[in-house]
Amino acid sequence: MVRQRLSKKAKGGGAVSPDDCNSVASLEKAKGAVLDSSVAAHNERQTGRTPGGKAFAVPRTRDMVHSLFSPLMRKTTFDVITLATLSMHLLTALALPLGARRIVLMTSFAFWRLCYNGGLGWILNWQSNRHGLVALFKRRGWLDPQRGGWVYTWLKSELESKMGEDYSFTDVPIEFNVWLLYRQLVDLILLNDFTAYFMLCNCYIGSANDPEPLHAFLRVAGGVALLVFNLWVKVDAHRVVKDYAWYWGDFFFLIEQSLTFDGVFEMAPHPMYSIGYAGYYGGSLITGSYTIFYVSLAAHMLQFLFLSFVENPHIEKTYERPPLAVQVIKRSRNRRMSATLPGTAEDAKETAGIGISNTVTDKASIRERPASLWHPDLIVFKNFDLFRASDILIVLLLFYSVGVPLCFMWVAGHNQFVFLYSVVQCIGWILFRTLVLGFLLKRQSSNQLITRWYIKHGGNSEEAFSSWRAVYNTTTIMTYGAFGLVALTAYSWGGADYGTLFLAHTLGLLLIAFHVWSSLSVYETLGDFGWFYGDFFARDSSILSLAPPDIKLYYTGIYRYLNNPDKVIGQAAFYGLALISRSWAVFALALLLQICNFLFSSYVETPHMEKIYGAQVHRDSGIVRTVKNAVNKGVGQTVFVDDARSSTIDASNVPNSLHESLSMANILASTTRPVKDMFLETRDLLSTTTARIAEKTLPSELSRLEHIGAYALRPLPGAAWRVSAQRAEDKGVRGTYQLGEPIHVVWQVPTGHSRRDWIGIYPVTANFSNQITTVSSRGCYVYVRPDENLLAEMVIGDSVFASAATGTTNIKTVAAQTKSPTIVPALQGEALFSGAALPFKVGTYEMRLHHGGTHAVLAQSKPFEITVCDTKDIVRLLGKEGNGCSNATGRANNEKSPEPLDSLAQALLVVANKSFAVTDSHPSPSPERVQDTAVPSAILSDDGVSVHTQVVEPLESVHDPFSVDEILDDKLAKRLGYAIKVYFGVEFASDVLVHAAKHGATVYDVAKRILEAQQALSTYSSIHIKA
Repeated sequence: MVRQRLSKKAKGGGAVSPDDCNSVASLEKAKGAVLDSSVAAHNERQTGRTPGGKAFAVPRTRDMVHSLFSPLMRKTTFDVITLATLSMHLLTALALPLGARRIVLMTSFAFWRLCYNGGLGWILNWQSNRHGLVALFKRRGWLDPQRGGWVYTWLKSELESKMGEDYSFTDVPIEFNVWLLYRQLVDLILLNDFTAYFMLCNCYIGSANDPEPLHAFLRVAGGVALLVFNLWVKVDAHRVVKDYAWYWGDFFFLIEQSLTFDGVFEMAPHPMYSIGYAGYYGGSLITGSYTIFYVSLAAHMLQFLFLSFVENPHIEKTYERPPLAVQVIKRSRNRRMSATLPGTAEDAKETAGIGISNTVTDKASIRERPASLWHPDLIVFKNFDLFRASDILIVLLLFYSVGVPLCFMWVAGHNQFVFLYSVVQCIGWILFRTLVLGFLLKRQSSNQLITRWYIKHGGNSEEAFSSWRAVYNTTTIMTYGAFGLVALTAYSWGGADYGTLFLAHTLGLLLIAFHVWSSLSVYETLGDFGWFYGDFFARDSSILSLAPPDIKLYYTGIYRYLNNPDKVIGQAAFYGLALISRSWAVFALALLLQICNFLFSSYVETPHMEKIYGAQVHRDSGIVRTVKNAVNKGVGQTVFVDDARSSTIDASNVPNSLHESLSMANILASTTRPVKDMFLETRDLLSTTTARIAEKTLPSELSRLEHIGAYALRPLPGAAWRVSAQRAEDKGVRGTYQLGEPIHVVWQVPTGHSRRDWIGIYPVTANFSNQITTVSSRGCYVYVRPDENLLAEMVIGDSVFASAATGTTNIKTVAAQTKSPTIVPALQGEALFSGAALPFKVGTYEMRLHHGGTHAVLAQSKPFEITVCDTKDIVRLLGKEGNGCSNATGRANNEKSPEPLDSLAQALLVVANKSFAVTDSHPSPSPERVQDTAVPSAILSDDGVSVHTQVVEPLESVHDPFSVDEILDDKLAKRLGYAIKVYFGVEFASDVLVHAAKHGATVYDVAKRILEAQQALSTYSSIHIKA
């Protein structure tokens, strides 16, 4: 239930100020895992801050167990409900026979576990993304004395009876009160989940058939030990984090307090989700029941899903790396703030005047990027390229070493011979990977043997490191393949009962999954450079392209807990194969590999680390330090001396990789054509049926509306029409917009319309009916005139609130009931589609105005087209003042024309900015209306609130990194890759762009790559045309 708050060691992120992303803690404060547990911090009133930036003194909360079970404490309605549901479990255990009791308690546990992971997870995800739970209370007015009525009085009495004297219901913000109510729901679900599980365990006690009393004693003793360990983990975690993190308080508000690692949080990542569930397996051992074990395993897996899809995303955007919109808006606000400082504006003007001419002189200073920047190396089978020679050779080598012996065994039946061959081959790859490569690395560390060899024969350090990466990856793949071959040849079903076989397979698969997770965690922490032992070759980024600019020894990620994970848990998958195959030979090979890895680490890696990093190397891991501290505390004196250097731990990100698994896309793609055709026909039939049913039902919503003819919307002309010198003749481009260009629309609605009316953009062929919308807008929508209830869900970067009323008018329409003409007062306004609300695909679209949060259509626009212009027109049509592009065209007319690369770089800068652009919309009490060049930056609503809207673009120069804060996620990379494809005719895979951004590629670097690709492709095209 508690999460670790970690920050990236080098790339920043971390919680930012309320003005930037509604977070409180600074980067320095965010480097930690749990709240400071010092006595002084406990006695002092903590300061909390809401997402809106309001500070308040956080009242102390009472212990849940004491307030719920103490007979002296007043019981609230929530307490009574909790005690009643707990009593129902007790009555079930006492009244029902064993068979019925097991069924009822199993169902009860499944229900409460799904309520926990599914229900609470959904609520937390909603609250994290949209402030949803708080917005719900604001809309309903349940905590408002004027609107709440009896609900307000009841909730106020409930919360005041649960809190102490320092709590005032009316003084704390609504976020805190909603969190207190959410705590009651958490207590109800978690206590029932706990009770149902252990009542279920009680039903299965005595299920084991132990052959000897000693076996039963060891089983029960092991289970009790796990229960005691689980209890210690929970108690120590709560001691450290208190109720704030225990009940997910940072989903509602943040506390201004330092964060630090302590206690159990040095033992394992996310201890409350990992080792904090050891009691489940303790219960399984005590009962000796396979049923309880698999129920426990399923519940634990659900907890990991909760961690992956709810906890980790919130941790990342709150403490590590805020969402893209927050980063872009933060950069824009800092830019505007710096522009207001004395002397900054003049410097900015001088810098803007450099323009393209500056790129000519700067090109020589840009280091040539090696191929590894654009074509990432093969890491096991990650980044596999079907047309790369080395990748094909590895596949062929693996086929001849593993596939051919398997075919020989299955066809010829010489199992024993193939088994001996596989064992010998596996030993050979183990020795080569550890001893031979270890010897080469040892010599590379002492006298740069590999680098000197390549220099002697005409190469350089870059080629030496590239060759080493290929060799190391090949040996890793072959070692894994050899182990798999041994396990397959030794595998058999006979000799054990099905329960034991199933258990062995389950434990083996768990060990393999644990190995995959640990390997991904190591790679996520080390990166390409550390994974391939890059610091044996060079520590300067000017020598090796993969080297980070600042190479230091960080104990982050999985290295917080283990100094060398590969030495300790790096062979878990091989022990898993030994369990699945039930082969002592596989176990002996796994043990041999672990011994060789231990020697490799002790005689090659560790001496090099001590030589390079000196005092930065830790003697004790996080687990060892925790055990030492526990022993010292239990004995009451210093038995173990802690490593003094351990106090310099630098916190970082817990790898978010448990939920990653191998994709099944290739299997799905191979589905037979008849099945695919049947699926498509069924989908079309369902879509048509849905549309027909909707036409019969939802238009009844419209029948109750008067003056439907008063609803209208019309997109404003795009940039191509605005810059045209002959607008009257260019009517064809009036409804044409460039990909990435913000689209402005004017709308008209009656004064009594629903405040939840909204406008969506759809492909013209997506919907079957003009009366009802049958497909999702995929986020491409804006509310027409959002009220305070809708605005309560606004988060930074939202693009769906960029609309409001700008004036009123009287229009003539026909009443729906009387069919007679009438004059109706109507509101007129403007909306902006940009950022995430903007369709980012070439095609023909239409806008639809919908009624009151439904899909009933009130009005439609004429079809319009999203297209792309020529490269030479990108800056002219899409560039604007402030991104360093507007001056380029003017200079090109007065001076010599820019070089193709310079023009392409400026055009790419504009396209990248359109891909990265976000909408900065936020309500303000100021009623001022500020007119911008094309979009009103402040749109006045009739509620006296000005909705300020601005399209923010992060990049200023072609020498800026081709990313946002040096990070490019896969979704944004696909968006950017599509824009490059349609604008420049060059297709880049998303992982190529991610890899280039990760290693510091600039806009100019990518432009150069595009130009080279265009020249290569155009050469072939010209030859083809001549032929």
